[in-house]
Amino acid sequence: MYSHDNPELAETYDRLSDSQYQAGTKLVGRLALKPGDRVLDVGCGTGRLAEWIFGCVGVDGAVVGIDPLAERIAIARKRSPHIRFEVAQAENLSLFGDESFDALCLSAVFHWVQDKPKALDEIARVLRKGARMGITTLPSELQRAGTLVKVCGQVIRRASYRERLDFDPYASGHTGPTVTETIQMLTASGLELLELHVVQTPQLHESGREVIDHVESSSFGNFLSRVPPELRETFQADLAKAFDELKGPTGILVQKYGTMIIAARP
Repeated sequence: MYSHDNPELAETYDRLSDSQYQAGTKLVGRLALKPGDRVLDVGCGTGRLAEWIFGCVGVDGAVVGIDPLAERIAIARKRSPHIRFEVAQAENLSLFGDESFDALCLSAVFHWVQDKPKALDEIARVLRKGARMGITTLPSELQRAGTLVKVCGQVIRRASYRERLDFDPYASGHTGPTVTETIQMLTASGLELLELHVVQTPQLHESGREVIDHVESSSFGNFLSRVPPELRETFQADLAKAFDELKGPTGILVQKYGTMIIAARP
C-alpha cells in the first residue's frame, strides 16, 4: 500500500491538500486543546495540520506527528523543525509510553489503516485518562455518494474499459469500514464515543488533471496502481476529460462524504 509513494507525489499532495488541511482544523477544533497540551497527529502527512496544532498548544505544549511515508515526513521536518516527526504507523506506537498524550487525531487517515483494532488499542494506551481523540474517515457506505466514484463509474463502464477494469475497488474506496463497525471497534478498545457527525468535504479544482493529481497524491500512488499499465495513460486522459465536463464558473467541484468521530479514554 505504501510502496507507490515518491517525492513528486509527496510534493503534489503538499501543494493540493488545502481541503484536507481545512477539514483537519475543524476536527482538531472539537478536541478542546489547551496551551501546554501534548498532541499526537497520526498520519500527519507533510505536517501542515501539525503546524496548526502547534499554534494551539504553544511553546509550553508539544506536537508529535507520525506517518508511514518517509517522503512526507521529510517535507514536514523541513517545514517545522520545532515539531517532532517520525516515520511510524498507527498500529505500532511503541515510540511512546502509556498515557503520553492529552489529545490525538487521525485526519483523513483511519480508512487507510490496515489493522484498525490494533491501532485503536495503541491509541487508547497512549492517551491519558479523560483525553480526547478525533477521526475523520470515509466509511464504505458513503463512498458511492461522492463525485469521484460517480465519475470513475461513468468512465469505467465505457466499452473500452468495462471488460478490463473492475469498478468495485473505486466504489468501495480504501479499506474503510462502515460507521457501525468503526464504533464497535472504538468501544472494543475501551474508548467512549462522544460525537458522531456526517461531514461534507468540498474540493475545488482548476482542471480534470488537477483532480487526478490530487486523488493520486492523496492515495500515495494507489489510485492509478489499480489500472493496468497499458491502459493508464488513456484512462487518465479520459477521466480528466470527464471531470473537465463538470467545470463551472468557480472550477470543478468534487464532493466527498465522510464521518467525524470524537471519542475519549474514560
